[in-house]
Amino acid sequence: MNALLEGDRKQCLLIVRKLIDEEVSIKEIYMQLFQRSMYRIGQMWEKERCTIADEHVATKITEGLIDYVSTFFDNTEKSGSLALITCIDKEFHELGARMVAGYFEANGWDTIFAGSNTPEQEVIQLIREKKPDLVGISSSFYINVNRLIKLIETIKMNFPSQEILVGGQSLAEERSNILSAYGNVHYITCLNGLEKYLSSYSKR
Repeated sequence: MNALLEGDRKQCLLIVRKLIDEEVSIKEIYMQLFQRSMYRIGQMWEKERCTIADEHVATKITEGLIDYVSTFFDNTEKSGSLALITCIDKEFHELGARMVAGYFEANGWDTIFAGSNTPEQEVIQLIREKKPDLVGISSSFYINVNRLIKLIETIKMNFPSQEILVGGQSLAEERSNILSAYGNVHYITCLNGLEKYLSSYSKR
């Protein structure tokens, strides 16, 4: 976290490479290093203990580190499954979605990462063209819940059987109950939940 706040990418890279050499799992690196550090930096920003620029620099370094780590855990034993990972329109935070995409790849999935602020119709077009087995949607802010629900409804209208995973804090505090109205739509709170989901998926 200190190296991120100092903008010291080289030090961050050394720390990550040491963990990889020690055979720490991708899930632990993502959750215990990246996620915890960025959560704490976010809390510091809220308390005005660091600047927006500090948070942006830390985010950009972490994005690169996520991609770097994923190359070491890319599973050559492919599952034959494809996941489309995206953020909803007006959602600009994509760190969680990046980690989810990397975790899918580490478990043998092919992924298409659409990233932040992806317009609804472009998500629909990607599903139509690529025919993913699963669509993962990230939504961080409660204010965007209506956009999230609209995207889910549009996907279901066009692809009724499409399996969808939803992640992010916008559905925390039991707000995920609104997903019960839709078939094959699941709320995943963290990589532990995703690990459990993928374990059950592979047994189908």
